[in-house]
Amino acid sequence: MSDALSRSPSGPPHCVGQGCPDEVPLGTDLPAPERRGRGPPRGHLPTKPGAGAGGGEPPWKDRPYGRQTDAQLADNIRAFLDEAERYEKKAAEARQGHELLREQPEKDAAEGATRGAKWAREAGAVLDTAVTHLRTALEEAGRAHQADEQAQHARTVLPDITWQLQSSRLALRLAGSSKKEVKELHQRYLDKAIGGEEERMRARPASDDARLAAWKAVKDSPVASALGATGPAPTLDELPQKLAAMRETISQRAQTMDVRDQTELGQLNGTIQAAMKEAATWRGHAALAVTEQQRRELLAEKHPAFHQAEATARKLAAAAKQRQQAPAPARVEAPAATVTPQQQKGPRMKF
Repeated sequence: MSDALSRSPSGPPHCVGQGCPDEVPLGTDLPAPERRGRGPPRGHLPTKPGAGAGGGEPPWKDRPYGRQTDAQLADNIRAFLDEAERYEKKAAEARQGHELLREQPEKDAAEGATRGAKWAREAGAVLDTAVTHLRTALEEAGRAHQADEQAQHARTVLPDITWQLQSSRLALRLAGSSKKEVKELHQRYLDKAIGGEEERMRARPASDDARLAAWKAVKDSPVASALGATGPAPTLDELPQKLAAMRETISQRAQTMDVRDQTELGQLNGTIQAAMKEAATWRGHAALAVTEQQRRELLAEKHPAFHQAEATARKLAAAAKQRQQAPAPARVEAPAATVTPQQQKGPRMKF
């Protein structure tokens, strides 16, 4: 019967049940079958068939996974194949991500821009919208300020005009004015005071709404996290500086994004290679274990007595090893003897 594999792939095998510490060391060549010692240990069955027995098979101790029981061997085959499938799935997922990311540069070339450049355009458009709202907020804030100054000035002038309305027509004529002119002047400043107050009451909320709209345009956009648009809206004095600082970071972040794509491609490629190597390792060990399993089936069919002798020797070796690995019982020391007063020697003192 020919061996399925003559070399053990690298990577530690996962051993089920009693484990396989004495099995195939990973990352090394499988040892060539050889006799260990000049003869079998006393009390053990032979490990190599005699003439005409076993078909010249290597000793069970020297075969890859030959020391494991049938149950351990079957469990390990399943475990090895499960691990191989797990790493193959990991490699497939990484390969899919690699393909998607690898296609991006081709799309970028066709569109004439990298992913970072596209992101920079999107972020720039978001900031442009925010700046438009900011401009409205500043303009409305300016109108509110002018309206407030107008109303305050009118309220300052109105008392003096009201006093002139109480003057006689003669006094007003001597002053070069008239009741009609004073009334018109009073009405004009009264309208300025009222109009200024109304404009201020309109412009201030409009300015605040525009300020909030500017921040919302950034905070609700897909680029909000990258631009750092978190938390409540800044004040109108702080918002221009905040948006300007965001615009300065766009170019740097776009370049970082393109570099990160290339780095991720390399990492995914490394993951694919490592996962496929691990999968091959586990399938290699599964093949070794299957070879041993098939060898035993063949021996059981053609040399049943020798197969039984091997199975018994294997069980005896496992039991002996388990006894050697069992912790030694704790040593119980006898309590120290207590000396009674009658056992003490020497003169007694009298009191």
